[in-house]
Amino acid sequence: MPLPDYTNPPVVETVLGVQFDRLPGFTNAHLGSFWATLDLAEWPTTADAQPLPPQFERFSEAAKWARGVQLQIMPIQLGRMQIKNRAGDRLIQVQNGRLHFNWLRGKGEDYPRYEAVRTGFVELLDKFADFAAKSNVGPFQPNQWEVTYINQIPQGTIWNSPADWTFFEPLRGVPSIDGVIEREDFTGEWHFVIPGQRGRLHIEWRHALAAAQNRPEQEIVQLTLTARGPLEPKSSKREQVLEALDLGRDTIVRSFAGLMSREANAQWGLRNAEH
Repeated sequence: MPLPDYTNPPVVETVLGVQFDRLPGFTNAHLGSFWATLDLAEWPTTADAQPLPPQFERFSEAAKWARGVQLQIMPIQLGRMQIKNRAGDRLIQVQNGRLHFNWLRGKGEDYPRYEAVRTGFVELLDKFADFAAKSNVGPFQPNQWEVTYINQIPQGTIWNSPADWTFFEPLRGVPSIDGVIEREDFTGEWHFVIPGQRGRLHIEWRHALAAAQNRPEQEIVQLTLTARGPLEPKSSKREQVLEALDLGRDTIVRSFAGLMSREANAQWGLRNAEH
């Protein structure tokens, strides 16, 4: 089947990332040094953030029941640096063990499509691998890939009240009892294995209030899909990472289209799919 394609998808943020073995010689000073290798006129703004914890998709029976439990042998003392571009629609995130490239939806901006975000990530990946080699901080060895799509679906579009949340197939079985109870709120998550144990798809549903510029807060549904999986250390680092990211994107897009109602898919302009 062709990959589903939307003319007006509800995605507001896309993240392509790679986790790598910690670099033994990497210090906080290297965060600033790496920023200096970028075009500072294009990437002028930095901010500090808490480091992201390590994530590993494992497929043993014990791992299945240990979701959410994090065992950390050594505390992570290094921070995460976020670097935003001049236009405010791209974000680089780097820490010892993580490298992410984000697209951020701006006011009225259309999604530039996966290929454009992928190109930005490839440039970042090559630049960071080169920086690590020249700085002698240790071998750059990716061990996990990650793709995230964050979608925001405002009230008044495909839904007006929680009773309309059946546009998302997993919520069709959430009951209301006439005259007794009505749907009001729901927060949930689902986890799926990608065939061949190549990774997992994690789906998170949140009902929230979102502040909009020059407008009052608006109710939204935020639907986050994250595909993540392991990387083999003996494989070609660069090519394996890119192939894995393509798999993650394919998994997310097909799953999103398959889990939505025909009405929702039609509203977002679904093309090239049998749904």
